[in-house]
Amino acid sequence: MQTWILFALLTVASWGIYGVLLHSGQVAMNDPQNGRYKAFFWVGIAYFLIAVLAPAGMLLAAQASWSMPSKGVWLSLLAGAVGAVGAFGVLLAFGAK
Repeated sequence: MQTWILFALLTVASWGIYGVLLHSGQVAMNDPQNGRYKAFFWVGIAYFLIAVLAPAGMLLAAQASWSMPSKGVWLSLLAGAVGAVGAFGVLLAFGAK
């Protein structure tokens, strides 16, 4: 099996259980009005830990250059913003039932 297939399956599995876990976290907050925002707050903390610290560690371990073209930085920030908006949309959909 090619490695990319394993990574694709990891993505499918992660995204498949994301909504279920987010909803479960929302309910477990015991705050019907604001529980979904509290749960999403912790999703953001998890994003930081995984999406910021892990790649930073990998770049440090590889002794990579920290030079990054501004176009790549802005497009990547835009991609992150679009992903976060999509995740927030899932959260709002739960609230709209």
